[in-house]
Amino acid sequence: MNPKTVLPICIGVLILWLLVLLGLFPISLPSVLHRLVLTVPFLGIVIFGFYSLFYLIYKVVNLKDCPQAQIELEREVKRIRADPEYSSLFRATTSPTGR
Repeated sequence: MNPKTVLPICIGVLILWLLVLLGLFPISLPSVLHRLVLTVPFLGIVIFGFYSLFYLIYKVVNLKDCPQAQIELEREVKRIRADPEYSSLFRATTSPTGR
């Protein structure tokens, strides 16, 4: 869906919700429908949260390996290990016996 069309729809629904909430809507709603209309924005937020969570989990599960990036990262680590300025990062700070 195009973001340029979603924003006006969301603003229109928000304005309509505020009119119902403030009692400025020209028709009267039954109490059950009025309560339902008042909870719709909160339900929308919860549904959006679940959608975002599942979308994120889906993308992490289907994450593709990038062998070229792995090669570049290994090359960069080797370069940094050989650089004397960063040699202290790879030196063991404690003895193997723990003393």
